[in-house]
Amino acid sequence: MALDFLTGCFGWRPTKLSRASEKHTRGWIWALKLVLVIPCAIAAFGARDSYLRVQRHPELSQEPYNENVRLSLLLTYIGGIAIFPWLFISSALLLQWQGPWILLYGLVDFGLAITLAVGVGLQAEFLPGSFKGCNFPKVEGWQVAPGQKSMFALAAELDGNSTAKGVCKGMVSAWTLAVSTLFFQMLVAYVGIFFDEREWSILNPMRPVVWLIVALIGPPIIIHDRLFPKIRLTFSYLKKTFFRMQFTRDVKIEQPPQFKPPYEFFQVSNPKLMDVLIIEHVLLNIVDYMHYEDVVNFSLVSRAVREAVFPPGDLVHRVPKLKERCCEAATKKGCLYCNKRICFWCKAQRFLPGLPGRRHVTTCQPYCRKCYYHHFARHPRGYKKPCKCRITDRSHEFQDMCRACASKDPVQMQTIRHKRYQQEARDIGYGRRVLNGEAVKVFCGCCKGELKSGIRWWVCGKCKGECRDAIHPPYVGKRRDRDVESGENEDEKTEEAKEPWWRKWSAL
Repeated sequence: MALDFLTGCFGWRPTKLSRASEKHTRGWIWALKLVLVIPCAIAAFGARDSYLRVQRHPELSQEPYNENVRLSLLLTYIGGIAIFPWLFISSALLLQWQGPWILLYGLVDFGLAITLAVGVGLQAEFLPGSFKGCNFPKVEGWQVAPGQKSMFALAAELDGNSTAKGVCKGMVSAWTLAVSTLFFQMLVAYVGIFFDEREWSILNPMRPVVWLIVALIGPPIIIHDRLFPKIRLTFSYLKKTFFRMQFTRDVKIEQPPQFKPPYEFFQVSNPKLMDVLIIEHVLLNIVDYMHYEDVVNFSLVSRAVREAVFPPGDLVHRVPKLKERCCEAATKKGCLYCNKRICFWCKAQRFLPGLPGRRHVTTCQPYCRKCYYHHFARHPRGYKKPCKCRITDRSHEFQDMCRACASKDPVQMQTIRHKRYQQEARDIGYGRRVLNGEAVKVFCGCCKGELKSGIRWWVCGKCKGECRDAIHPPYVGKRRDRDVESGENEDEKTEEAKEPWWRKWSAL
């Protein structure tokens, strides 16, 4: 087939669609032209009668009436009278010359349809849209200027043998048939222009349908998938930046002063017992199968025993060994409030309100910007709404603790524990998570990539929704190595450790 450029040029190729049939195209053209014969003839002769009336009475197209009356009727008459013979001529030509010639027939049909469309459009400016506008008294007052008659009343008066209602109905009837003719003529032009049966052709019959569908559903999809997620992400950025300005300092937890024994006044009352307990492997054999709290109470017997069991210079190594040897190994765990070692046989239970910070520290995971955008800002399939687990955080539960914590005031004890959870959540945000006594690097909970400095998003591990609780740091500053020459004691510093520039103004 000729017109190969319709399937693509210069490396560009249209989208592949289903293959059409030229035989079906010719059948549709003949069927539509057969339908057009009668309404086209009636519309052409009706437009001719109206045009001759206006030509006989030029005052109908002059002020105060519409100046396009004569032109619109002429274009409608020319379009209808040209389409009528072309219906038969093109049908005959279609029998002899087919293939690419169908495109030429379609372009001619499109040109005639444009001519008819201009005439019909201009007539819509001064004609009623239906026969209801031709009834009395509407026809007498249709587009009437002060002190003047309507165009239909003037036309009936000039003709002498008709009424305003009859003139109006005749013109509206011809205009309605012209609109019907225009509709079918546009369909003929469409079928003639988009005639190519090849899948890759730009004039494939299904291509305008695809373009129409894309034009209708494309903008809502783009707005939903592209614009709205960016708006949500920007709003989240602004909100977290605001919270960063409010909550950037570490939680201050009052630490008890470290005990320093007065060695200069120290006198051993029982040197033989201290000589035995100071041997580590002997002490570990003694505390075997003892509860850790019993070991603590045992150390309170005397100063000698305390110095032997918990030597101040070796606590970092001694305490883990004691925790490992004490309590039942199968049920051994830490106290919820002081982390003292307890087991099934030495624990105490109290029915207290839950600790909200425990869920945030144990289950919530940080997300990077890319993962948050794809899993939350875009609202994909399976999207979880923001976390609402805080509703059940304060529900009462049985909590395991040591006997010392069980005797303390629960309100004060939970307040102090929550502050520690706040600091722990902040440490997790900075990548300083400690699990089983070892420092573990924190990664993105979705892509497992390294988390860089900047805004942080958090996802609840219980309901998989976004956690917006204030316990999580909204912003994490850049890490920098410690400066040995300046005497910094911490292993690493962050830009959050420095006083923000705006705090000195807020303190004024």
